[in-house]
Amino acid sequence: MLRLPPLLLLLTSLVQAADLKLSTVFSDHAVLQAGEANVYGKAKPGAAVEVVYGSAKATATAGADGVFKTTLTGLQATEEGKDLVIKSGAESHVAKDVIVGEVWVGSGQSNMEWVVRNTSTAAAARARPADAGIRVFTVARTPKATPAEDVQGSWKVAGPATVDGFTAAGYYFAHALRAELKQPVGIIHTSIGGTRAEAWGPRGMYDAQPEAKGWQEKEDKGVADRVAKAKTDPKTQTVWSNGPHMNWNGMVAPLVGYSFKGALWYQGESNAGQAAAYKWILGDMIKAWHKAWGREFPFIIVQLPRFMAKKPVAVEDGGWPVIRESMEWIADHVPGAMMSVNIDLGEEKDIHPKDKLPIGERLAAVALQRVYKTRAVGEAPRVTKAELRGDAWVVTYDRPVALQGEGKGWAVQKADGSWAFATAKAEGAQVTVAAADVKAPKAARYAWANFPEVSVVSAGADALPAGPWRSDK
Repeated sequence: MLRLPPLLLLLTSLVQAADLKLSTVFSDHAVLQAGEANVYGKAKPGAAVEVVYGSAKATATAGADGVFKTTLTGLQATEEGKDLVIKSGAESHVAKDVIVGEVWVGSGQSNMEWVVRNTSTAAAARARPADAGIRVFTVARTPKATPAEDVQGSWKVAGPATVDGFTAAGYYFAHALRAELKQPVGIIHTSIGGTRAEAWGPRGMYDAQPEAKGWQEKEDKGVADRVAKAKTDPKTQTVWSNGPHMNWNGMVAPLVGYSFKGALWYQGESNAGQAAAYKWILGDMIKAWHKAWGREFPFIIVQLPRFMAKKPVAVEDGGWPVIRESMEWIADHVPGAMMSVNIDLGEEKDIHPKDKLPIGERLAAVALQRVYKTRAVGEAPRVTKAELRGDAWVVTYDRPVALQGEGKGWAVQKADGSWAFATAKAEGAQVTVAAADVKAPKAARYAWANFPEVSVVSAGADALPAGPWRSDK
């Protein structure tokens, strides 16, 4: 019980004398995390509870409030479906066809919610044979004013008849992960389009954040004003998907305690107006998730791809370039946080790029390098050093890179502070950047626009794109 204190608060109101109750995620076709998997719920206060999954067994005693929690250990990945049986006295709960593998949570806004049927590779996904080793639990859209007892949803096995409705980024991630690990993969998908990060974390997550002073009070007043208005206007919503903490309350808090490997996050479009503040907006949310589960787990962020092409300029300040930089900052400074780069993807006029296959594959590449350590590389090339040499900037990456096309996307800053397009050439891990009419440029930037031209990729077969960068941070 000490490992999961939020569970106590979450389940306290569920107790009913002699009733055995578990979360909906412990249902038919579920995927348990390999290694150790928590099983928890409510039973009659003081009652003994037994959990059996194949040869794995665990016991617990329900507390005075009825809450019980135990852990199945030594679970080996398996595609063989077995019954998960939870017994307490004469009561029992049986989840059928339960398997063991790698479980990931996928969350965010519309681009995480975007389903396979709406992608450019939907036909190929439907053509794949049924695969009982990939399963997705989709949490219904249920924001709440206070933490909920359970989620609505069910586990679905991947196949031609089901894959259309799966989160595309999550499914393509699962498919790539499974192909390399040769293990089952389960995705718990919980997202809502158009939502800000603040709606996905618990109350109190910004209490220690100096830059968030007054934030909670302002949010509480907004909720109170809606409640007051609803008394005279029944059409007024007092619970909504961008309400403070409301998606956490209804769609994440009920999952606290379920064992998984890590989380995937595709969001940020709705916070682009707070691009610099996103460092703590998302950073503190990640820390709050870690605190709720009682451990630091991998949290892989999809750095936003391109969008909103404008008349070509050397650089654009604010908005999407800065929120991408904030995402990189989080990956560098928040424990467990990581990031995939997608600056070569995206669509000029559609905030929902239809090609989600590379999004999922790059998330998997990061996981395979950083979490599973089956690949030497998976993250994008990163700048390790930059220095001005005469009239050129020499930018050094952490591994050899190549320039695609004409080496576009670079800019240098003139003495008056304005920016000029630059040319680049690559040699090994270094890229030399200069503009013929700019002497001793003050700074250099790469891919610093909403919809930039891009050229830098890792040398070799993977050809992973380097992310946006600037020397004048």
